[in-house]
Amino acid sequence: MSQQAEKENHATQAHLEEKFFFVRHGQTDANLAELAAGAGWDIELNATGRAQARALRESDAIHHFRIVKTICVSPMIRARQTAEIINEAINAEVVVVEELKEWYLGEWERRSWHELDFRVGNPPGGESNEEFASRVRKGLEISLSHPGPVLIVAHGGVWHRVARHLELPYGEINNCQLMHLRRSHKSDVWSLL
Repeated sequence: MSQQAEKENHATQAHLEEKFFFVRHGQTDANLAELAAGAGWDIELNATGRAQARALRESDAIHHFRIVKTICVSPMIRARQTAEIINEAINAEVVVVEELKEWYLGEWERRSWHELDFRVGNPPGGESNEEFASRVRKGLEISLSHPGPVLIVAHGGVWHRVARHLELPYGEINNCQLMHLRRSHKSDVWSLL
């Protein structure tokens, strides 16, 4: 293959490749106290959470963000605050996606994670597992319909559902942890880098 043909092939592959990024919001007092904070508790970042978002913004990972065209963010304040801090370095368009809210936990809201029985599956007075999964799939679809690469800033429960939907092996995510996903072509499966 000639050098010119090889360059064109590489350019075509790069054009076909898709990627997006996911960041869980920074720490809140609920995270620190190990309390369930779903969509019914719109809690702000604490000082550590704001510092985590600034550290991510200033880390080596920021070179990934410089290619981001759109930030799709949950409407919840902890996610919006995290996105605002990160966006100070990249100045991308920000789109609020309602479907990226955390799981509606009903009676489980503000209770210790250790008290909750997730084997039951559906929190009393909250959103069923199936409803949450369906909503997150729609939120992911909406997010990825925007000019990319896209950075999604949302929640731990949302990441868990995204990972299950995309059949990724890793469903846990820490506060302000960056996940980088890519696929070579629309017909391929997403993989974590």
